[in-house]
Amino acid sequence: MFSVKDIAEYIVALIAAFASHYQMTEAEAYRYLSSYGAIKVAHDFYDVMHTQSFDDMVQSMASYCRRNGGSL
Repeated sequence: MFSVKDIAEYIVALIAAFASHYQMTEAEAYRYLSSYGAIKVAHDFYDVMHTQSFDDMVQSMASYCRRNGGSL
């Protein structure tokens, strides 16, 4: 299994990458991703997601949020 620390560090880094890509603060990115369920997805599928590039995962998270009502 993966450690909680590894998963938490990955999610923090993913939020930072998302914020940077969409020119928002990390707090805004967290609220956006959380409100559309993307943080839970990153937690639940860490085992696969952490093997992909951050650019790919930022795009995947944006797509996931759009499918769930997000507007970025």
